[in-house]
Amino acid sequence: MKRWILVIGIVLLLIGVALYGYENFERPGITMDKFTHSNNEYLSGNMSVTTNNYIISVKNPSSNSGLVPAKDVKYINNTTALGKYEVPADYTFGNIKEYKNVTPGAYAFIDFSSRNPDTSITYGPFESLVYIGYAGDVSAFLIVIGIIVMIPGIVLRKDYKIKNIF
Repeated sequence: MKRWILVIGIVLLLIGVALYGYENFERPGITMDKFTHSNNEYLSGNMSVTTNNYIISVKNPSSNSGLVPAKDVKYINNTTALGKYEVPADYTFGNIKEYKNVTPGAYAFIDFSSRNPDTSITYGPFESLVYIGYAGDVSAFLIVIGIIVMIPGIVLRKDYKIKNIF
């Protein structure tokens, strides 16, 4: 076995796992997934946005859901009213809605559904959430590359011939 190739693979794998742990445990934003229920209306807790560079990211929103200013929640009792007061999403892709550069204030997320939504909301300063996302991407890359580099380190002999397995 070529130890130096194996060591490089293990080091890459460990760095990737460390970044994965950092990405999962370092949450500068606040995450919420609990909603109060009233007449097929699920309402999140209030989200306090203090500066213009906040981002609110919503995973798994239903088609009848949206972000509204907390002061307007009392006026929303159906999807028509939701459309009137809803803050437009800056980015929608697949099962994610993102709201960037919302004005400072309090916001709530409303979901009109017949069952408890499987929605998760994360919000916080834009820069820190983006860096955490980059850490997740880099960790996945390093874990895969570490495993790929370890395989030749285990299989190759010192003279670079493949071991006879049988």
